[in-house]
Amino acid sequence: MRNDTMSFTRWTACAALLATLAASPAQAQNEQSKYFVAGEAGVTVRNVRDDAGIPVGKFGPGTVLAVHETMGEWTQVEPAGGLTCWVFGAYLKETGATGRYTVTGNGVNMRPMASTGSESFPMMQKLYVGDMVRMVSRNDPSLPFEKDWVQIRTPEGVHGWARTSSLTPAADPAQAESTWTGAWAEINESMAVTEEGEGAVEEPTEPETGTEGELVRARRMMNESPPRYEEAKAIFTALLQEAPKGSPIAVAAKNGLIQAEAYASIEELQRKLEKERVDREQRERERIAELERRNSKDTPLRGRYDARGWVESRVGPDGTESWYLRFGGKDSCRIECSSGRYDLSMYEGYEIGVAGRMTNEAGAAQVACDLRSIEVLSGRTER
Repeated sequence: MRNDTMSFTRWTACAALLATLAASPAQAQNEQSKYFVAGEAGVTVRNVRDDAGIPVGKFGPGTVLAVHETMGEWTQVEPAGGLTCWVFGAYLKETGATGRYTVTGNGVNMRPMASTGSESFPMMQKLYVGDMVRMVSRNDPSLPFEKDWVQIRTPEGVHGWARTSSLTPAADPAQAESTWTGAWAEINESMAVTEEGEGAVEEPTEPETGTEGELVRARRMMNESPPRYEEAKAIFTALLQEAPKGSPIAVAAKNGLIQAEAYASIEELQRKLEKERVDREQRERERIAELERRNSKDTPLRGRYDARGWVESRVGPDGTESWYLRFGGKDSCRIECSSGRYDLSMYEGYEIGVAGRMTNEAGAAQVACDLRSIEVLSGRTER
């Protein structure tokens, strides 16, 4: 039985290396995104690509989602309207508009639970100064706002993971894209800050120049689609060389460089593992197809035999004698008779046709046939 808890622990152990200072969600949208819809059973979006991950959104059949990346059984998706996560209240500031808040810190985590524990692994994207979010609820209203966990709807650009099998390509991609972008446009317009009246808020100041601005720019590069790891690493390296040793900027640059390298390495490893899985499945399909071809009535054997060839004996390195059929200068199969009905040594040097149970275990050099019947086709050769 699959142990979801252990699986999740293994995932988080690896994912801990991915705790990057990621891009502002609004800038992470991939212009090349594809659009899918939730299947008949709907779709559950989780914080990590594992069934033990925490749901951050459940959507009904037909819901349009932007697909950012597919990795085997899991696909990274973003629904219009955002996901539901938790943020610590100390990083949020009221705008004057009901339920709308601005973010006051950089690299703020969005978690699937009101907890900083390992079971509440944060989303890949993070919040930055000036991002606008909508409050859903509070964890403990009896606490001061700045000491409470606040449940929010994530802004545009935040992705979660869904089972690939729960998604279906949109029948009309253009219409799906229009639906998705239109929904976000309405939400973003409703969140816009006005000069007067409800929604008016003091414009937050975010460092766009100088060393802090460069740090933010590099962090955002790491979570663009596709990520710009090399450019981010170049910025971190330059800052590390220029900043005084041990200074906050030097420490942040060093951490950013380590994180960018770890993120890039693990992403490359994931892609290699995925390619190996695809190649392995392709080899298995080819093996099964070959076995079916050998058993097909459309082959020269016409379904009368499972294999044919001249019987040869060979002694392996361990001294064990094995029997083979050789046809057209090639081995056609290894033969055995587990029932003991046939003494294969009596057929050495004869061409025979055989019927039996065919097997072809992955990695085996030849197909094997456990004989049920033998028919001699040609006479004995000279010895």
